[in-house]
Amino acid sequence: IVVQIKSRGASMARVLTEDEKKDAIERAVLWQQFRTDNKLSQRFLAEIIGVSRRTVQQIEAALVVPHRGTLKAFKDLQEKYEAEGKSGGRSKQK
Repeated sequence: IVVQIKSRGASMARVLTEDEKKDAIERAVLWQQFRTDNKLSQRFLAEIIGVSRRTVQQIEAALVVPHRGTLKAFKDLQEKYEAEGKSGGRSKQK
């Protein structure tokens, strides 16, 4: 599988290792589950964490390896929702 490495303002393609493929798929499932548990659209999630809707689509399709800042923004949002009791608690960021 060839994927894009998303970075703020730039991207490059490379082949993922087996572990990276597995992580990308797990991350995709977790992001989708978090969104559905909290009734968030891809567009709204993207706005909250500061990325494009297309980036969220690509992450949820396991097509990209997100930038560290994107992962941190998602994790911070997830923790905020869990602290406020909004999330079902099933989602854990990878």
